[in-house]
Amino acid sequence: MPEQPKLLIQPGKYYHIYNRGVNCRTIFQDGADYARFLFYVEKYMAPVGKTYAYALPENHFHLLISTYPKEVLPHFLLKDKLVLGRTFGHIQNAYAKYFNHKYKTVSGLFEKGFERKEVTSQSYFTTLVLYLHRNGVKHKLADDIYAYPWSSLQELNNQFRETFLSRQETWAKFGGRASFIAAHDLLDVKLLDMSFEFEEDF
Repeated sequence: MPEQPKLLIQPGKYYHIYNRGVNCRTIFQDGADYARFLFYVEKYMAPVGKTYAYALPENHFHLLISTYPKEVLPHFLLKDKLVLGRTFGHIQNAYAKYFNHKYKTVSGLFEKGFERKEVTSQSYFTTLVLYLHRNGVKHKLADDIYAYPWSSLQELNNQFRETFLSRQETWAKFGGRASFIAAHDLLDVKLLDMSFEFEEDF
């Protein structure tokens, strides 16, 4: 059966972007690796849209992003329908080049191009944020959502911490900062009821 065509990344929409290492290999080996990946996310997302949340377990990544409306995007990003999607290829390629140079490897780092799902409602957005912030616990990398350092929770929770994330807009989706914090404080990391399907392998 032929593979279904990938969802196009289009202007003015929200997306869950994710991928993992080939054969589930580790893609982040130390703190510098996580920081470098986030540097590339900030660099390549800045011209095309906003980043709201992320989770970086050891062998995969999740991003919650939106693309700017067509009226805001520069013309060169609209010249063909695949250009916006290449943003995430640039992030992966730049990071893979860094990783292979640092660890003196030459094999492919990521399993495939990247996966994507459109985020189509505010409830989807907020549940996805909670899912990402629970990811370190889900994969047994921490016992508490606040203890895992490589999710966006640390940056979003602290209003005084510098961040490239669209923090105010993320809070607003929850109804404000206090509601954002309350939603996480009430998060049952064992029994979180997801109201829509995620990729269980991630």
